[in-house]
Amino acid sequence: MRKAEIEALVRAHRGRARPVAFFHVLRQPSLEPDDHAFLSEHIDELGTSDLLRWRARCESGFSGPVIRQLARLAIQDPAHFQHEVLGVPRLVLDEEEWIELSDLVRGKVPAGIYERVLERCRREPVQWPSGFILAPKVHKGLPPLLDGDELDGLNGERPALRDLPVPKILAARRAGVLSLDDDALAALAMERARGSDEDWSVDILHFPPALRDAILEKARRTPRGAERANLLGWLEAHGVARAALMDIALGAIRAGDDAYAVLSWLARQLTTRAAWDKHGLETLSTLMSARAFSEIGELVTLAWSEASQGGKEVSRGFLEAIQVAFALVLLGMAREALAAGREAGATAALSALACLDPPSRVSRAVHELRRFPGASPDVVELIAVNERLVKHSDARDASLEGFVAALHAIADASS
Repeated sequence: MRKAEIEALVRAHRGRARPVAFFHVLRQPSLEPDDHAFLSEHIDELGTSDLLRWRARCESGFSGPVIRQLARLAIQDPAHFQHEVLGVPRLVLDEEEWIELSDLVRGKVPAGIYERVLERCRREPVQWPSGFILAPKVHKGLPPLLDGDELDGLNGERPALRDLPVPKILAARRAGVLSLDDDALAALAMERARGSDEDWSVDILHFPPALRDAILEKARRTPRGAERANLLGWLEAHGVARAALMDIALGAIRAGDDAYAVLSWLARQLTTRAAWDKHGLETLSTLMSARAFSEIGELVTLAWSEASQGGKEVSRGFLEAIQVAFALVLLGMAREALAAGREAGATAALSALACLDPPSRVSRAVHELRRFPGASPDVVELIAVNERLVKHSDARDASLEGFVAALHAIADASS
């Protein structure tokens, strides 16, 4: 990256160098002289993981600044150095680098740590124990609905309809102690959906298809996110169009409801490229408007897990669709900010966009940002960065890591 681009990114992150190093500079496969100069200038702000990523991008014989900073960290905080450097599985430095490191820390760190550094100076390969790789479990979504005691409180007597919630009416009808045809039941359920605060979640599996319209109404009106998620699951199973159900779920989020309640359901709707092409932009726009950054990260993680169920390989097209949707959200934020004269909002969105690898079809939308008059030099620089990145992109480098970096970048720059 050029110095002017880096400086514009630093200002987008309110003068903090670490986010720029983490989200932008060190995500490049190779570094230019201006990148190395920036990292050297701000080396005291870099964490251990940043230093190791920097070292991996240094040409042979040019990692001296990194090794000297690692030595300083070892002397200042030996326990942290032991955990973050010596304890990293399969960390490989050249023998000359280990020798330089051992010379720098000799007599300045505990003997045990010095011995471990000294051991790495040997040319024999280190035998690493197996089984160190994390294997996170896939989130399975909402727990299955539980059936309650259908006749609890009925005691075999003929109940009065006005005294019973709809689930109990259904239980009484199944038990033969209440006679009510489907039309009357549907009318009663619609009345309750519009005017009562009943919770239909627990018994939703026993609701008959005749109550479809009432359940749709209840899903729109309920103040309980968990109930809405369960009702959406019933409606999905009974053939209601996905677009109608997405409108209910996203409408609730726009109205201020907790997005987490419907997150698992939303993720199950976004397990294909076609679904992301159709619903991804609206879904991410809604969550971004609610500043639901962590929910966006979890949504994509859950959708990825669902898409890879049964050992299926997630296609590059699936990742590309996610990145395109997020890129369009960020471009929309940048346009809105530029139109309103909010430079900070524009630079935040453009900083995050630079983390993505969308296909070149996004390049026209990036270039159109130049039509806004009076853009600051920082905005112009960041537009140029993104033009360069997407102009010849075929999304071959699209990755989940890039999406996560962009999400963290916009959250950081917007906080």
